[in-house]
Amino acid sequence: MSWSRWFHTRPVARDVWLVAEPGHVNSWLVAGRDRAVLVDSGLGIAPIRPVVEGLTDRPVDVVHTHAHLDHVGGDAEFSRVAIHAAGVAELTAGASAAERRRYLAHTRRMLAAADAYRSLDRDFFHLLSADSDPRPLPPGVDETTWAPGPAPTPDLLAEGDVVDLGGRELRVLHTPGHSPDSVCFLDERAGLLFGGDTVNTGPAYAQAPEADLPAFAASTARLAELDVHLVLMAHFGRAVAEGAYLREVADAFARLLAGDAVLRPARDCDDDPVREAVFDACSIYVPAEE
Repeated sequence: MSWSRWFHTRPVARDVWLVAEPGHVNSWLVAGRDRAVLVDSGLGIAPIRPVVEGLTDRPVDVVHTHAHLDHVGGDAEFSRVAIHAAGVAELTAGASAAERRRYLAHTRRMLAAADAYRSLDRDFFHLLSADSDPRPLPPGVDETTWAPGPAPTPDLLAEGDVVDLGGRELRVLHTPGHSPDSVCFLDERAGLLFGGDTVNTGPAYAQAPEADLPAFAASTARLAELDVHLVLMAHFGRAVAEGAYLREVADAFARLLAGDAVLRPARDCDDDPVREAVFDACSIYVPAEE
């Protein structure tokens, strides 16, 4: 597979493009009159900048929803990146070979199941699309050959900051919970919310040591009060949801905190045991019982 086929892109709104690594992570390119930003730079398994430059002729910087390895891997390709202050240390340190090895093990488990999933989907469900059909790893990728370069020294993002693109603004919303540095970006005029890992249609990851379940619930409750047309997300089979989905996610977190949730054993992408709180619209991973 050529590097260029690792990505899938499509326009979603005016001057907004999905830049997907299908089955893995979504980045979002947002352009204004004067400049553009890439919301997260992906895994770094394949070069993302040539893909982005094929979509817009405006200069592109990177703004991050958080510092986890699947969102920052392309940073070395850009001269300017920005992240919340709570993510600077993790971004600067970079992901370890052990973290990359765990991610690749998860990917190989997913790809081993993909043909059976495609067959079932083709016969019964018809949910897979180019956005979500998992891409095989390019030849030769392992934790040593997949070694993203260092990010440039980041600019800092804070609650209420405005990213001005010229005729288009993205407002920074600090939404801790998944991680202390998690932020979302709100295009108020267009009614678009870029949700990072604060909002997804698969399991919300609230099980890791850096996660904070009450903060996660508070962040999602805050988002549910916004007037949003579309939610643009980073993971799982559905990249775009209606704005009303924010209320469904917030209600799920509220029910979990209130003890009104069915919990079942599950395993996260590191193959670690967790408990999964299951709701109609989404699910939430929390730590396994000790």
